[in-house]
Amino acid sequence: MDAAFLVADIGGTNARFAIAYIERNNHIRLEHIMVFPTENWVYMEDAIADYFSKVKIHPERGTIAFAGPVNDDEVIMTNGTWSFNQSDIAQILKMKEIRVINDFAAHACCLPLINENKLYKIGDGESVARRNKIVVGPGTGIGVGALVAVGDKWKNVATEGGHVGFSPSGDLEKEIYNIVSKEVTRLSAENILSGPAISIIYSALAEINGQPPLELSSKEISQQALEQNDQASIQTIEVYCGMIGSFASDMAGVFNATGGVYLTGGVLPKNKQLLLSSKFREKFEGNEDLPFVKNIPTYLIEEEFPALLGAAGYYSGMFL
Repeated sequence: MDAAFLVADIGGTNARFAIAYIERNNHIRLEHIMVFPTENWVYMEDAIADYFSKVKIHPERGTIAFAGPVNDDEVIMTNGTWSFNQSDIAQILKMKEIRVINDFAAHACCLPLINENKLYKIGDGESVARRNKIVVGPGTGIGVGALVAVGDKWKNVATEGGHVGFSPSGDLEKEIYNIVSKEVTRLSAENILSGPAISIIYSALAEINGQPPLELSSKEISQQALEQNDQASIQTIEVYCGMIGSFASDMAGVFNATGGVYLTGGVLPKNKQLLLSSKFREKFEGNEDLPFVKNIPTYLIEEEFPALLGAAGYYSGMFL
């Protein structure tokens, strides 16, 4: 068994930490998993130092999955305030090595490692072995990561796919688009498909339906839809899931993801039953320009900490 190392999944809302071990056959064990609101600290290094003090372990190495582009030495969170320099972070934390990857690159790295019983298949389609896979996840923003087979290993591809322009499908989505786009110069997928955007869709539908909108958070709308006690909330989540289906289909085409499309993030697992009863799969398959996507399977990841698993897997030797 290898020595313990840190894994962290740093998002705009929550920071997740664990101590990881890689055992035989690349089996990964995560211990001391803790989740904290990101807003609890001004600096990421203080959050990690506090975590070490709580678990009474100070490993020499680690992987940080961070919600932002990891292109330069300075790494800046897309939907938050944290930033740091990669060249400095290990020394600040008194560690020998810290690897930094995009958070959805980490989600992608979990795909070859995750147990099949943690995947819920949605609709038809069959994956092709050793072919490209993608992961799509709405949360504070919306992330997209890809995994490409290279020989007997995998190459993760970090993307900022959530910032592509949003394209409505069908008359109702076009009406929503016309309302929401008044507030922005350019409507991106993240503007309307992130978790917080559920309340934006809710308000737009109220205007379309000639009803006064209530001041509800996305969490409250999701809860009311789950409890089946508010038709406006139910319609909102149904429309939202359909939009996610179209977006996932487009991303499957971009990456030729015949190995499968995997859904994760802070929104969809909590709304599993609404997702399954929605038009997600119908909209996914309804991509007239890319008919091959009908054969691509879609899965909901039910692993609680996929990015931590993927961040640990990044050390396993399975990835280039």
